[in-house]
Amino acid sequence: MRFIADLVHEKKQLVEKAEAILNEAEKAGGSLTKEQERQFNRYTDKIKSINESIDEELLNIRTSEPILNMPQKAVSPVEETKTPVTKAISKSFRGMFYGNETVKLSNNGFHSMDEFLRTLHSGRADNRLINASMVEGIPEFGGYSVPEEYGAFLMDKSLENEIIRPGATVWAMGSETKKVPAFDGADRTNHLFGGISGEWLEEGQTGTRKTAKLRLIQLKAKKLACFSQASNELIADGMSFEEMLAGALIKGLGWYMDYAFINGTSEGQPLGIINDPALITVNKEDSQAAATITYQNVVNMFSRLAPSCFTNAVWLANPSVIPQLLTMTITIGTGGAQIPVFREESGKFTLLGKEVLFTEKCPALGAKGDLILADLSQYAIGMRKEIALDRSNVPGWMEDMTDYRVIVRVDGQGTWDKPITPKNGATLSWAVALEAR
Repeated sequence: MRFIADLVHEKKQLVEKAEAILNEAEKAGGSLTKEQERQFNRYTDKIKSINESIDEELLNIRTSEPILNMPQKAVSPVEETKTPVTKAISKSFRGMFYGNETVKLSNNGFHSMDEFLRTLHSGRADNRLINASMVEGIPEFGGYSVPEEYGAFLMDKSLENEIIRPGATVWAMGSETKKVPAFDGADRTNHLFGGISGEWLEEGQTGTRKTAKLRLIQLKAKKLACFSQASNELIADGMSFEEMLAGALIKGLGWYMDYAFINGTSEGQPLGIINDPALITVNKEDSQAAATITYQNVVNMFSRLAPSCFTNAVWLANPSVIPQLLTMTITIGTGGAQIPVFREESGKFTLLGKEVLFTEKCPALGAKGDLILADLSQYAIGMRKEIALDRSNVPGWMEDMTDYRVIVRVDGQGTWDKPITPKNGATLSWAVALEAR
């Protein structure tokens, strides 16, 4: 750092000398003499060289690596450097929070997740539980911090069964709030992305200056609590905690996060796709029967999807719409051949060439949102690293059951503030739904 400070000081002196030459030339009439020009170029070349040296030194400084050892404080052994990141390089726990899929995570001294859960279940004082919870964010809502290794197991297993998070843009949250940048690009009649414009210029013609507006989306961690029970008798008989409890928590976390990402109101929970301000709701056809979906419906929905979203777009559908899709055909040729538009190949369903993901979290057939077309990469999710787990035998005391509560903090919302108005045509969006029928 001392070397960089010396370079900055030297650069400052050279800048002052170069400015002095310009000021002297201006007083003399505005033109540099040959000697002044030679001296000025020498100073600017030296300034460029110093800038390169400063950049090189900054790259060599390990500013993002944590301090692995502190005096008088026990720490878990770390085999690899953990480098915290913000935007996730992948959707896994390690990818979200460390940018390294092979990094060794702390287990706080527990040999397995089953041992951690059994220790928590016993209710006995254990320094490993206490030490695990001496981190930011856990005491404020109670419980014990789940060691990172087992927290990663819960979140990664949950990811395998989720619908929204695998396709969304995920951000690691180091605090209760995180601001995510997005262009204000709703109106494209005269410019793009809230101020970026293009002009064809003749030689010597001056362009019109535009200022791009950057919109910030604030993600605020919401608290999701999932509850489960474990039988004391089965545990006493030797049944694995991972089989009984971890599996239930994994399913619960994924289910409730998905449901909120689709239906959430933003009041103490994420803002779901159905309530997104940029969602376009396509009208049903005139005299269309209740609780039906027609070929014209899906064509109209597809026409309102922004072209930039075609690549990543998927359909989200409640299973109750399957009969409507299976009987949906188009007539081809003079013979009137019926060609299905809903296809299946190797277990993958498609509609108009886009994958269909069936989920009970979408509303049932006939309600708005029973069929949604969306580019999930335009949905932002923020996640905190800390996971808390607590137990109580009071609610299930009469049934010889122990109740468990796991808490994660997460938020989500779309990154568009409204549908875009294109240069030509109707409004477009990243998310399109069919109105209630």
